[in-house]
Amino acid sequence: MGGGAWLPGWRYAGRAAFCRVFVVLLFMNPLAPQSSSDDASSAPHPSRAAVRGSRVLDGFLLGLCALLVALSYYSFTLYCENFGCIGRGLMWMLWAVTAIVGWVVALVVRAWQRRRGLNARVSGLAVTLISTMGAGHLLYWLGTTVLR
Repeated sequence: MGGGAWLPGWRYAGRAAFCRVFVVLLFMNPLAPQSSSDDASSAPHPSRAAVRGSRVLDGFLLGLCALLVALSYYSFTLYCENFGCIGRGLMWMLWAVTAIVGWVVALVVRAWQRRRGLNARVSGLAVTLISTMGAGHLLYWLGTTVLR
């Protein structure tokens, strides 16, 4: 017996109802707050605390980018010791972990700022800088170690 054999036509009626519900939910967002005014151009203004927090997070991201540039410079100028390049490898690992964590934090901050309607220019710049530095480090590492 099929899944809908005990009730003829059940399979098709259930499918049609599911499709209707899916289409309604696709084109209408029931979880979005309903606006009381007809003016669609009036966007909610972010609070002062959100603006202040956004500026603090932007400053943190710029400081993180400066730290990554300093670590990058130090790791490129570091020489190998007499027992191997362990110190240089540790600096590269520290840089990589810091860059990955900073990149994720910058993406989260940027998404939060865009959702709140705040200026996301600095966090976008931080994402771009960290991505560019990461790509440069990866290309340098591939050129000097893996593709030799």
